[in-house]
Amino acid sequence: MCFDATVLCGALVRPTGQNARLLAFAVESAVLEGFTTDVAGLEFVRNALNGISGNVYDLDEVEEFLEVFEPLFDPENVARSPIGRSLVQRTDLHNKPIGEVAYELTGRTRSDLLTDLESQARLMAPEFDYSDLHLVVSAVEQGADIICSSNSTDLPEGPIVPGIEVIGPGRLGATLGLS
Repeated sequence: MCFDATVLCGALVRPTGQNARLLAFAVESAVLEGFTTDVAGLEFVRNALNGISGNVYDLDEVEEFLEVFEPLFDPENVARSPIGRSLVQRTDLHNKPIGEVAYELTGRTRSDLLTDLESQARLMAPEFDYSDLHLVVSAVEQGADIICSSNSTDLPEGPIVPGIEVIGPGRLGATLGLS
């Protein structure tokens, strides 16, 4: 399971909320193998230092948060994203279905990403926010079947590519009995 920056930010803002419970469960559970990406981690730190929901956090507070959930931020559990939050430089991938883009960017190892292309979102605004592509590509590379995100505007719940579904923290927590 891949946690995006919205889940990390939500856990910082509400340490007893659903996002924090999910992260704690991922840290403590052998059932849920959670990870985040280097890009999501940097986005989290940037947001925390600049302010989230009207709260600005200092570096000590951010480091304390990272220590609480240390196993998720261990280098073995932080996926190095093959792309950042910028628009993919390969212009031949623009306006293509997300599965096809992920297939091309991950070394063409999962042909199942190419099934049902006509029903997939395309890499173009406003259909799919290109700055979230790193999550899909990292989930493919890490073998994750879930991307957990609070960003329902850009990553609505449901299948994003074959074999990977976006699930919000509320629904995921309920599924895991954490509500």
